[in-house]
Amino acid sequence: MTRDSAKAEYSQLVDRYKGLRNITRRLHNDVLPRYLSKKAFDVCGRKLGIMRDNTLVFASMDQTAVLMDYCIYDYREGGCNAVSRYIVDSQPDAASDEYAVARAMSESFHTLVQVVEVLHGVGVRANDLFGDRQFLIVDMGLGKTAVQGAVIATRILPFEGFVIASGAPLPVDAETLSEIRDSILPQFGTEDGQYLNVDMQQKANLTAAIIRVCLRSKASSGVEYQDVGIEPVAPPLR
Repeated sequence: MTRDSAKAEYSQLVDRYKGLRNITRRLHNDVLPRYLSKKAFDVCGRKLGIMRDNTLVFASMDQTAVLMDYCIYDYREGGCNAVSRYIVDSQPDAASDEYAVARAMSESFHTLVQVVEVLHGVGVRANDLFGDRQFLIVDMGLGKTAVQGAVIATRILPFEGFVIASGAPLPVDAETLSEIRDSILPQFGTEDGQYLNVDMQQKANLTAAIIRVCLRSKASSGVEYQDVGIEPVAPPLR
């Protein structure tokens, strides 16, 4: 691929991203919260360690986005989360961008990614540390502020040819990464230490554990993708 053809392809991806991101933001901010009960915030607040004496206590405004993201995707009543209930109610046209976003939300997953290449004006290429795969994360903010080698805990929304990171990313420093690897992942592994394909409830519990340790490290107060001095990690993280 020539430089000009690559530039044209990235330009198309960015345009596509902008439209999908607007829909995603509207659903996150205005629509999906309507499917959440007070119980959802109470339960999730406790799981993420931000509930104090029956009151949600946020160290920063960024943590509200972290809680909302977890509630929308990982809190389930009757086996359904806010996304699945929205899809049943809205019945989006299969040919529409709304359907593409709803499908990506339903297929989303939380993981750790490590930046391997910064694409200015586009986003980053990143390795999934929980799987043997690499993503093109289209996100112009990441393309401006991310640094090679940085590790981020985030939710991934997959689209054709690229992915979008949710609006609640948490940078992971070396100490936090070690704690996740040595203390958290073994709780979800086999006897030989291999990472498991866990069920939905276990995934929610694993995500909560990762977010909790990130919040303890005050990660949400520095969501600027700064260089945290982590050596490159060969995925998958074991």
